[in-house]
Parts: sequence; C-alpha cells; structure tokens
Amino acid sequence: MAYTIKDGCISCDSCRPQCPTGAIKPQAKWEGYWIDPTLCDDCQDLETPLCLNACNIGSLSPLVPKKGRRKSTLLPAAIADIFLSGKTTPFASSMVIWEACNVLAQRQHLPWQIDADGKFCYHRPVHRGRGEVRLRLATSPERDIPIAMPADEAMEVMAQFDIRATCLHLIFAAYAITLNSPWEEAFVINDQHIEQYLDLNKRKDLSKLDKLTLIKHLVYQVCQLLVALDWPRQGKVKAFSFDEQPIWHLVNTEYYFEKDHQGGRHLIGLSFTIRPGIWAKHFLNKQDYRNQTAFYQYGTLPKSLLTEVMSNWQQHEGAVRLLLWLLFKLRLGGDHRLTVRTLLRIAYGEDRLIEATTVRGAHKRLLKTFESDLETIYYYGLKPLFDPETYPADIQPLWAKVIDIPNDVDDALEFWVNDANQSRSLTDTAPRDKWQRLINARLAGFELSEEWQQTVRRRAPKRRRKQSQTTQLGSLSGDVIKAARQRQNLTQRALAKHLGKSQSWVRDVEKGRFRISTEDYPRLQQTLGLK
Repeated sequence: MAYTIKDGCISCDSCRPQCPTGAIKPQAKWEGYWIDPTLCDDCQDLETPLCLNACNIGSLSPLVPKKGRRKSTLLPAAIADIFLSGKTTPFASSMVIWEACNVLAQRQHLPWQIDADGKFCYHRPVHRGRGEVRLRLATSPERDIPIAMPADEAMEVMAQFDIRATCLHLIFAAYAITLNSPWEEAFVINDQHIEQYLDLNKRKDLSKLDKLTLIKHLVYQVCQLLVALDWPRQGKVKAFSFDEQPIWHLVNTEYYFEKDHQGGRHLIGLSFTIRPGIWAKHFLNKQDYRNQTAFYQYGTLPKSLLTEVMSNWQQHEGAVRLLLWLLFKLRLGGDHRLTVRTLLRIAYGEDRLIEATTVRGAHKRLLKTFESDLETIYYYGLKPLFDPETYPADIQPLWAKVIDIPNDVDDALEFWVNDANQSRSLTDTAPRDKWQRLINARLAGFELSEEWQQTVRRRAPKRRRKQSQTTQLGSLSGDVIKAARQRQNLTQRALAKHLGKSQSWVRDVEKGRFRISTEDYPRLQQTLGLK
C-alpha cells in the first residue's frame, strides 16, 4: 500500500532522505512534499515505513484505495493519434530504432561489452564495419545531461528490463513520423493513449495505480537508452557522426492527482513529453531527404504486433523476439533466406544455443521450444516457408505437417492412404540427427498476412510485360484454378508437389487467400494447362 502526504506538511525534510526508492519529492509550485505512488513500495521488508517513523507531525498516512469505479473530469478524453486506419501506422525504422528494439527485446542475451570507460556497451557494426552504432544505458532518464550507467549496475538493470517496453519504443517511433522536424519538436502521450494502444484498458485484473506504475516503468526503460553513431558515406549522403545522446529525450512527466474526502491524493493520470534524439536529423529528415543529403526511413507498424507482444510476452518470449526482429528484417525484402541458427540466436541468445550444442539433452528442450514458437508465429499470421533442400518434411515440426490435412473427408482419406504408402509417415518419430540437420537448415521466408505485406519494401516497377502478366494473374480466380486441377485429376497435394509448394498454399490460393506471384504463375500455367 502506498502512502500519501496530507495538508499540514511543514517541509522539515526529515522524511525525504529516509525514502529508499526516492518516492518523496518536493512540490514544484508550493511548499511541501508529495509521494510518487508509482515508486512507493511501503518499505515491505520493514514493519513500519521509514518515512512514517521520521515524520513528527503525522502528515503521512496510508493511501486508502478508492472503492467503486469513478471517471475523473480532470482529464480530457484521449483521442488516438496513430493507428487511424485501425490496423497499421507508419513508424521510423532506421538502424538506430532497429538496434534499440533489439536491446529492449533481447536484453542481456546480446553480446554486451565493457568499454574503456568501464561502462556496459553494445556495439553494432554497420556497412561491413565502416560504421558503428553504440548503445548504453543512462542512470536516469530524468537528467538533463545523461550519464552512462556503470557496468555492474547496468547488467542488473538490463536483466530486469521488460520486453513490453518494445511496444512503447515502436509507438514513440510512430509518433516521431507525425513531426515535421522530430529532432526539434516533441510530442505528448498520456496513459490513456498507451492503454488504448496496448489494450491495457481491457485488463480488469489491474487497478488504475497498477496500470500507471507499469506504464511509467516501461516509458522510463525506453528513455534510458543512449546511442552514439559513426555512419559512413552512403551515396550522396556524406559521412556523419554524433556523440552519445538519448534516443528518446524525456522532457517532462506530468502527474495528475485527485483528492478524496480524507485528504489523500490519488494518482489518476500521467502524461509524458518526448522528443526524438539527434538521430532523427539524419534518418527522419524530410527536407534534406529531398536534396539527397539525409535519409527518411520508415516502415509500417501493424497494431496486431503490439497485441501479440502484450499477449505472449511470458508464454512465448522467443516468438515475440522473432516477430520484433522480423518487423525490421522483412522491410529489407521478403525473399531473404533465414538460417535456423540465426533465428535460434535471436530468440534465445547465443549462450543457450551453445548450451544446446554442448550439454547432453539440452537440445531437446530448445528444439521443443523453437517449434512451439514457430507455431505461435504461424497462427499469428506469418507462415514459415521451409527450404525443401535443407529443411525437408522429415525434420519439420509436426504442426506444419498436420495443417496439410484436407478438411474434405474424401481428400483426407486419400491423404492418409498416400501417407501410409510413403517411406516416412506423418506419425513416424523424428530422425536421430534432427538437431544437427536443423541448426544448418534454412527458411525460404514467410508468407505474410495482409497487414505485414505492407512492411515489405516496395521494389521498382517491372517491365510492362511483367505488369500485364500480373494483371492477368489478378483476374485468375481460385475457382478457375480448382476446376483446372480437377480436370487434370490432381489432388491439392499432388499439385503442391509439382509446384514445390505446400498443400496449404494450394488450398489458400483456391480459396482466394493468397495471390499468385509472377514467379509461380508460369509453372502453374504449365502444370494445369492454363492460357
């Protein structure tokens, strides 16, 4: 239970030095002190709070929680400033934002180093080592001049970071897009905005104070990240560098209180004034981008990603890390091959990967977790495409094989008959060398949902002949493809084998869920005799 300071405080300053969490703060506009309930922990290890013993006039008292639901009239209704379409919003997606997201998501699993100053530092080379991004942690985001945290303290703080802070980081990156000169301007976001974006307004198990405390901690974690950069010349953009600064400057934190009949002050709202760092002048500069002397790098942020992080950050943390990494990786193009070793390192860290390859039996636990996280990503909307050469069916997860079972009874019967006649059946156990083959396997990419298709960078327009072919593809319906397949006496599974695809891909194409690419069209045309 948090404490409050009622009227009558004489500012004797006997209680403030005793508070171990720094929750007692002086009033800015009048004499006296106030207690930040997001920091007060009631001195849980002691019978009596230290501040209560130090106060001689009895101004301190427990803050009795409000009963029932009340809607305060002191705060205006929050109107969402991003996700105006309800599904996606543009956001800044430069290397600085990407690496900061990696730090917040992977935390101590990254290769941190102790630099020459004795500080905890994460180095990320860019452009084949010609440049570098360096990130450290600030002792406090409220300081005007940030100071990097000592190595020992930084290691402990980093281990306690909450992966949900990545959601606030991405939301800040979306707000930065709305500013004309982000490195000079600031935006204001309050707790009601954040509750809407993260669906915290649906959490009935948390009190208002619990939500405000969580929101403040997440915002402060994001604002603790410091970045320094050395960037090489790239095209017409000259080489540049800047000294260590916060990625997000916490300009001000506003607290909104409401008094009850007993004089207790209840925290009812928070608002944060945030200004993007100097990185925005180089990577989010509309004016200089037109002159080709700076960058303006942005992507598309699906709101469903924030919901997925808030829903599965505990049960499937590995899947959440992969999704956050793929948000930036897929922006570079959807046809990148991804090695399973890389995905394992991102999801679980290099130490756990080494443990799985050196400690007997550890690989079984990691393998089970990885396949479960891949399934979570699939049901979220990103379908893994297994490379047929390095990731064949005999080492694929069981769920990936089960989804190919047709819904139709006759087709399902044929599926199981064919499965029984194959050298390896669906129900056979995995080969003994599955782990060794898996860490050398690759994914050909992902089939993306509609929201995620917008995250992929659009390529330059192709030749007119290719464009006319794409137009022809758009008029080819799934019913026509299904009829042509049946005329050829081909099952969905047989057609998929001819095309080098999965049966679920054929099924989704026939149902109109996926559009055929120009690369797949000639093979489909030849196999089905389409003109």
